[in-house]
Amino acid sequence: MTETTLNPKDLNLPALPAWKVVLELIRFRPWLWFVDLAAVALIRFCWQVAPALIIKAFFDFLTGDAQLTFGIWAIVAFFTATWIGRVFASYGFYYADVPIFADMGTLLRKNLLTHILNRPGASQLPDSAGEAVSRFKNDVIELPLFVILINDVMVGLAIVAISIVLMTQINSSVTIMALIPLVIVGIVANIATRRIEHYRSASRQATGKVTGFIGEFFGAVQAVKIATAEKGIIDYFHKINDERRKLTVREKLFDEVLGSLYRNTSTLGTGVILVLVGQSMRTGNFTLGDFSLFVYLLQSMGDLTTFGGMLWARYKQMDVSVKRMYRLMEN
Repeated sequence: MTETTLNPKDLNLPALPAWKVVLELIRFRPWLWFVDLAAVALIRFCWQVAPALIIKAFFDFLTGDAQLTFGIWAIVAFFTATWIGRVFASYGFYYADVPIFADMGTLLRKNLLTHILNRPGASQLPDSAGEAVSRFKNDVIELPLFVILINDVMVGLAIVAISIVLMTQINSSVTIMALIPLVIVGIVANIATRRIEHYRSASRQATGKVTGFIGEFFGAVQAVKIATAEKGIIDYFHKINDERRKLTVREKLFDEVLGSLYRNTSTLGTGVILVLVGQSMRTGNFTLGDFSLFVYLLQSMGDLTTFGGMLWARYKQMDVSVKRMYRLMEN
């Protein structure tokens, strides 16, 4: 079974932007979304900013470069407080996440099914019933997941801003040079947008094709047996499964290549710091605590860059899912 191109414009329907769907889902459960945002903010601060400051204080304490000495027990107390904050934030995180997944996913499936059941009896689905089921399962789950992940990006941007301020106060020139790899990755992520959307669309269509064929086959088992067409049916099933495998592997490979590029940006930034601050560390203008702060924050910023790049890719994939669900509600 072949599937038509999933473009709402071809159906003479208004485009449904993915960001608007996400906004409406947030408005559906605003309190849960706010709790999740607060939990993510606390987790990120206790995981990425507070440890960097504590590690800097610890190394400056060991080397005698600390301007303000807290003492080793004060540093231990700060670490303990950070750990407790992460524990409380984790409880809030799971308190909000589970209902968000359940409620928003159920809402989307309910609305899709209600619209389908309200269609005229003689009006067929745009594609097979089996293919429609794949949209209820695989495409719907993309939206609640993105609602949760968008909080990480918002908090991540704030963490990046705080990190840049802390690093600039130590050495502005080193900060600028260390951030160059992150900027390059952002440009690469933007360039790769079209290819990401193309691969996801092809992969989803191949999956829907296989699912639809399975549904049609089980609905016509007797006809297949009467026509003794078992071998032909099996051969065709292997063929479309092989096509699905190739497209899925291509999509996953492209995602992994981009992910590898994102993950290595922090390593490049660390190398830039080592080259630039070697002389300053020998003269004492750049302390060991400063170096540990830079490396820790760059690692965190690299992780956030990785996450941000992958989230942009996921947004384009989610846009494909929205179009696929929208096609079920044509006319």
